[in-house]
Amino acid sequence: MKFYTKPIIPYRKAILQLCLFAFLMFTSIEFVYAQENKLFNPAAAKPQLGLPQTKVMVLGISHLDAASGKFQVAWLEPLLCRLRAYNPQVILTEALPGEQVMGLDAYAAYHGDAGKYAGPTLEMAKTAQTELCMSAAQALVKADSLAQKKELNPIQRRYLAALFVAAAEPFSATVQWMRLGTADRIAQDGISPSLVKRLNRFAELRSELSSIAARLAADIRLERVYGAGDHASDVVLPDHTDMQNAVNAEPGLKDLFNHNTAAFHAMPEDTMKLGSASQVMPVLKWKNSSRFAELDADAQWFSMLRSVRMGRVGRQRVAAWEAQNLQMAVAIREATAPIAGGRALLVVGAAHKPFIEAYLRMFTDIEVVSVPDLLDSVPAGCSY
Repeated sequence: MKFYTKPIIPYRKAILQLCLFAFLMFTSIEFVYAQENKLFNPAAAKPQLGLPQTKVMVLGISHLDAASGKFQVAWLEPLLCRLRAYNPQVILTEALPGEQVMGLDAYAAYHGDAGKYAGPTLEMAKTAQTELCMSAAQALVKADSLAQKKELNPIQRRYLAALFVAAAEPFSATVQWMRLGTADRIAQDGISPSLVKRLNRFAELRSELSSIAARLAADIRLERVYGAGDHASDVVLPDHTDMQNAVNAEPGLKDLFNHNTAAFHAMPEDTMKLGSASQVMPVLKWKNSSRFAELDADAQWFSMLRSVRMGRVGRQRVAAWEAQNLQMAVAIREATAPIAGGRALLVVGAAHKPFIEAYLRMFTDIEVVSVPDLLDSVPAGCSY
């Protein structure tokens, strides 16, 4: 029998064309489907902004009140010099905003004793409110209005400091106190003798709230700092005993929490207690590195998510942590609203940094600024 193959050949091209057409039709449909069902992403609006993005720098830090007894605030000058060059228009801290301090106190039956979060702040605020005959909200309204004025004189600065104390914003009061000359830090214009002592102590605190955030604000002539901290979300924390039992039930978890692992041991900066001036910049670089963020988040938080033995208790603890960081991201977004295209700084515990930055990147108008780049730079007049 004779087979004729040649006549089939011309159809081969047609078949290939048909297959190609079908493939293109299928992929086109898939593309259209994907476009139509694309998940909404607010950050996708960034290329459409009429003004530059608002820059936010999240400076992660080891809390200075836990530093070595040898630590000296003067060792922070290389950092402060770089932050002055960055010149933020808004500075935020991990301190609770006055509104939350007073809110927690008002809802103490639900939230518990607000004094455990901000005892001195609350006590000072209530005393100042009595002396000024106004509520925290009234004090904040007056403070905001006065802070808008240009070139305040010492009388106005003392009164503004008193208003900030009454508004449960003692670190903003500290900014005003630092902006006063030593001779003008006296008990007048709403400032009592006891408050003079308190504000003098706040100005000298070995704390990033005072020695970095408030000091920087005073140096670059800002009138206040903003509290971005949150403890309202603590209501969803698991029971303390249940949490301790769950942690004890998971072998190795405490070592992860305490950075007692080979990965952390490989980094000498992780155990430095800021016992010398030469340690400050290396520790800051480590705490703000992507490697620290990865290791610390995994050790403290993702480890609980992986744990079957911790179960819902671990999930609950992580939920409270995420809620706290989301609240801080919201505080940043609110504080930066009036400075579109400007610069902001948050000074916060290093464990919070990667979570807050991740949430900030989801916003339409935020560009997260690299802290390592800042620390590696040597602006004019700054020592390394």
